[in-house]
Amino acid sequence: METAHLRLNILGETVEVEASVPTGQVRLDEVLPLLRKIDDAAIDLSVSKSEAAGKPISCCRGCSACCRAQPVPVTPPEAYALWRLVDSLPEPRRTEIRARFADREERLNQTSLADIYLSQNRDQTEAEARDIARQYFRLGLVCPFLEDDACGIYHERPFVCRQYLVTSPAELCKDPFTNQVAVVPMPLTAATGYQRVSGELLGRDQYTIPLTLALAYVERHREELEHTFAARELAERCVRAILE
Repeated sequence: METAHLRLNILGETVEVEASVPTGQVRLDEVLPLLRKIDDAAIDLSVSKSEAAGKPISCCRGCSACCRAQPVPVTPPEAYALWRLVDSLPEPRRTEIRARFADREERLNQTSLADIYLSQNRDQTEAEARDIARQYFRLGLVCPFLEDDACGIYHERPFVCRQYLVTSPAELCKDPFTNQVAVVPMPLTAATGYQRVSGELLGRDQYTIPLTLALAYVERHREELEHTFAARELAERCVRAILE
């Protein structure tokens, strides 16, 4: 590992980030700590600007509506990072979390949604994608990592969880398809940029999958996700991509 000192221009302001960067040959998921540091710095800036404009963040500990039914899209490398995290847990915690994932997967297998999300040949209109998300939402699948209305993997949570912040009343999040939820605009395309680079390096389009299917996805694509790349080039490409 080596330490990187970055000076970035975000929302017209200079943001400095210091983070550890891997060296040698690394997997896609191994640059996540660096990208999360950059994303967190951008999020802090967005929150500061929102609050300065009189729009405080409604999200707080104990508010878990988005963890209780949303599909929570994660990129394939993030899914692999979650798979490794679960695999590293001590017993009986590991078995407990795996059982939660298995339960969510089984419930999705009882519908057509599991096949749709795990398919690598998606061709959906925006309206179709929204309808699929609505179907998922109605199932009420709680995130396997939710503990006492708080995130059990807070520091390792996916990009979409980090960036999804609202200024509207928290109770509106219980049904975001019906209610008008005011989401804080984010300056970085963290998940999108990371996903694009992943697709370019792996040689095929990559799609997000619901967090609840992360383990199932990795079991199908583990070999692909364990490919390694030159760390410096990978980190530079990912940083450029999420800043675009």
